[in-house]
Amino acid sequence: MMQIQIRISPLAGLFFVFSVLTAADCMAERVNVPLDMEPAFIESLLREAVFTAPGTSVRINDDGSGCQFLELREPRISTGGARVRLRALVSVRAGRAVGDSCILLLDWAGEMEFIQQLLVGADGQSVVLKTESWRVLAPDGGTATVSTTIGRWLEQFMPLGLKETRVSFEQPLTELQALLALSLDRDSTASADMALDSLAIDDVVVHDDRVTVTLGLEAPARLPPAAVAEPELSEAELALLEQRLGAVDDFATYLVKHLALTGDAADVQAALFEALVEIRLDLVASLSDPGSGGEDAARVLFVKAWNRLTPVLHEMAAQQPDHDSALRYLTFIGAGDMLRSLDALGPATGVEISRDGLRRLARMLLPEDADDPLRHSDDVDPELRRSLGLGEPLPLTDSMEDTAWLDWLVSPAVARGRLDPATVKKLNSWVPKTEDMDTYLPMVADVLNDAVRIQLGRDRLNPRFHEVFRQLVLTAAWQESCWRQFAVKDAKRVPLKSGSGDIGLMQINERVWRGLYDLQGLRWDMVYNARAGTDILENYMIKYSIRHREQETTGGVDNLARSAYAAYNGGPRAYDRYRRPDASGHGKKVDTLFYEKFRVIKSGRELSVMTCFK
Repeated sequence: MMQIQIRISPLAGLFFVFSVLTAADCMAERVNVPLDMEPAFIESLLREAVFTAPGTSVRINDDGSGCQFLELREPRISTGGARVRLRALVSVRAGRAVGDSCILLLDWAGEMEFIQQLLVGADGQSVVLKTESWRVLAPDGGTATVSTTIGRWLEQFMPLGLKETRVSFEQPLTELQALLALSLDRDSTASADMALDSLAIDDVVVHDDRVTVTLGLEAPARLPPAAVAEPELSEAELALLEQRLGAVDDFATYLVKHLALTGDAADVQAALFEALVEIRLDLVASLSDPGSGGEDAARVLFVKAWNRLTPVLHEMAAQQPDHDSALRYLTFIGAGDMLRSLDALGPATGVEISRDGLRRLARMLLPEDADDPLRHSDDVDPELRRSLGLGEPLPLTDSMEDTAWLDWLVSPAVARGRLDPATVKKLNSWVPKTEDMDTYLPMVADVLNDAVRIQLGRDRLNPRFHEVFRQLVLTAAWQESCWRQFAVKDAKRVPLKSGSGDIGLMQINERVWRGLYDLQGLRWDMVYNARAGTDILENYMIKYSIRHREQETTGGVDNLARSAYAAYNGGPRAYDRYRRPDASGHGKKVDTLFYEKFRVIKSGRELSVMTCFK
């Protein structure tokens, strides 16, 4: 069997489209996973198997003198009519060497076409590319007169790889089996083993623009769903669910970081930033409403995460520079898609998204990485921040006595407006009462304006949007917390915290932004919390509001603030929520309340936040 490693060219790509063939309940079901490959993919296989000589060529019947040979070079693949068509340039010499010269009977150059059929190998683990016929092309597209001589040579000397190329899928299938062994319910060992043994290539079809290789798996038999509703989750079950959801988050974070570090394109970076934030928002939503024990929220979160990352995975697969990495992407994407397809059959199939299964899946893509792909850490990851376009980590205000060390972040003009250390110290130890607001609110306004000055000092935002950005930051803090960092609980000062884990002045969610901002700083340092929220808002304004030209829609420049806040509140894809007629009632209410406050701030009445406390 000829083992072919897979190369995916930048222009080719692999695109995986999935369908699930379902049958009646209580019966085993065949799950089909089609792998769609462009013609360039097949071309890379033939280059690897046959056209291995310099200039992407192959020679046959070569006597070594230069007087007799047939050379094929520069293969090009197309598909159509249920067949693969290989065209290659051809040079033919037929003659005899006499001294340093050749007596030539034939010296011709042109083009040849080979018609090939694709078949499933008898082992169910390979695809066979078999040459059925060939012709020598004349300049007008007809058959050249030299075809008889060339045909006779090909009949005698055609390379085996050109006659029949066997493409092995043994490695991807083995990897899939190993993953599924960790992911299928082992309580029904016989059913699980039967499913694993049934994994094979079911079909291969040549279309006009692609080739589809379909993998098949006999899914474990399903039982009818239980008629009795599951009880609410216990505390122990909730803790276990949180662990499993966390494992999906760790997996997604690991994958996002790898892809971000591998892909240099700005659009890939932006897509990964969006995917990570949206995945974590899904996690927060799952924990906020865990539902009953009848639905596996970890499986649901995995499918959502996989769907968000799949477009980036396809794009990255097309950019792999070598065969080994391309094969890893093929295996990785196929495995994740198989889990998604099995999940579509319903929970009763016994698919479990476990830490071990996710760890195995991650190592399909990065087998050489010795680190645990599911290692959890809440520490700021500078590499992750940089790879997602967030820049260097924000410094903590560790010393309340002297903040001059922050000057390196900003221009001298911005640094001159830095906060009084005494103000910082007081705010970080104070839960004000209503009667304190006349003193408290101007101090918080200084913190917010200082955060804006520092952020704008990085020169990332067009100056004509500076004032609307400042108004956005002050309004967002009003909307989120009424300018509060702390509250009182059980007679103790604690960070202001929502039920979903939003913290402090800017209500920054700990789960969504872990690894990107310091969690202790978010909790206990109003200045750090303000700067983190300002950093997030600027990223949303630049990457979503301005990029999508929200200022050019009805409402003008104010829409940049409305758009950035909608993304801040609802996730990156909500950037246009404020003007969408189909937005949810809750989202519309939030956006309306924000805009009411924004107009107050814009009018110069910044301390109207006082209304929160009356």
